Amino acid sequence: MTEGRFDLRTLPAYAWVFDLVSTDPAARAAAVERHVALLWRRYESHPTGTLADPVAAYAAYTTGLTAGELRALEPYALLFVQWQRQFPAEWSRVVPRWPRGAWPGDAFIRHGASEQARAVLEDLVLDAVHAGTGPHHVHSGRRHVKLARFLDGPSLRDRLRAAAGSPDQAVRFRVGYLLWLLDHPAANLTTRSWRRWRRTHGVPITHPRPAAEFAALSPAVAAEKLAGLDVPRLAAVFEALEAAPAARIAEAMVSGPLPAGRAMPDVATLAGAIAAMDARSAAWMFNAMPEPLAARLLAAVPPAAAAARFPRPARTEILLLMDFGDAVARLAAMTPLRAAQHLKWRPPDVAARFLTALAPDAAALVLAALPSDGLITVLPAGYIADLLTRMPQRDRDRVRWVVETQQFRTAAADAIASEAAASEAAPSGAAAGALGQAGADARNVLR
Repeated sequence: MTEGRFDLRTLPAYAWVFDLVSTDPAARAAAVERHVALLWRRYESHPTGTLADPVAAYAAYTTGLTAGELRALEPYALLFVQWQRQFPAEWSRVVPRWPRGAWPGDAFIRHGASEQARAVLEDLVLDAVHAGTGPHHVHSGRRHVKLARFLDGPSLRDRLRAAAGSPDQAVRFRVGYLLWLLDHPAANLTTRSWRRWRRTHGVPITHPRPAAEFAALSPAVAAEKLAGLDVPRLAAVFEALEAAPAARIAEAMVSGPLPAGRAMPDVATLAGAIAAMDARSAAWMFNAMPEPLAARLLAAVPPAAAAARFPRPARTEILLLMDFGDAVARLAAMTPLRAAQHLKWRPPDVAARFLTALAPDAAALVLAALPSDGLITVLPAGYIADLLTRMPQRDRDRVRWVVETQQFRTAAADAIASEAAASEAAPSGAAAGALGQAGADARNVLR
């Protein structure tokens, strides 16, 4: 292995990397271990002697390689894709140590792809629509849409049309949206375009009007037309609508007059429909609702489902409008970071009340996710000390820094206040003694 720039003449020394997709588990395990060992000092030397070297050379945005040299590197880039698809657990073990570089898929688009590579890349696109990683997931989906547009042709379209017959509605939607994007190359992949497609193509009819026309009805009229729908159909209607009209219709269902001879959905039915919706669509719907109604419905949705559908943290009243036990149950079901973000928007004493109601292990993770000076000042010192023992070491060190910094600031402010008070009330000698005692007190706090 040479130092510095990767040299194509060394390619024979990389033959062993193809064991990463070997059908022999022992050979594959040995290749993975060798990658882990060679990548341990990835910041110290280059090349690494692993698959990362030819992949980085192929994926580089600026390269002086000839077409023939790029073709020689293509099997290694293809190997990276095959390894990721066939053995994702082993791939995930090695890739965190991978040197930074471009995704090989972009390089196939820039350099062109052989027929063998096109077949594997088509598999990658199909994997995405089946696994739920694209194309409606905007961040991860852009690369798959870009790749699909590059591969667009009879072979890919036939495979996508076959996938459109899946019994899984989510897969059918993703395939339909991707085919629509292929038919409209100027369309951008955005959350708004996905929702627009879903309203007009994925779920074009909503009991029994098109979504756009249905949303234009007054909330009371729309609510009356939805009366009597079961939970799955009601969820499908709400998903097909924009968040604002969906929220207005839901409010009319709860507060509007009962139509003659028909029963409006009760809160439990409405909550069940929201729990059956896509989590992100439901969160947008809650964002558009009056906070009292959102709190009422979220309290009726099971905690885990409610936690995944909670609106943005800036809607500060929702947790406070709920029964305290219901609010705590939904905070406990959130990820530590999400729960911390919601507590960040509350006054410190309110946030402390919620935090101390959580199980200690959960509270430790929440505090570690977003330690707040204000929150730390109102929590008992003994309680913070107990939470610190429950945190991973890295989080413990960071939170301890925040705690001790806050203690220093408090001690310093007290020392300054004591000095000012002593200067006004005592002779200069007594003031100096008071200052010395305040300094001693500050040092004791910081020990």
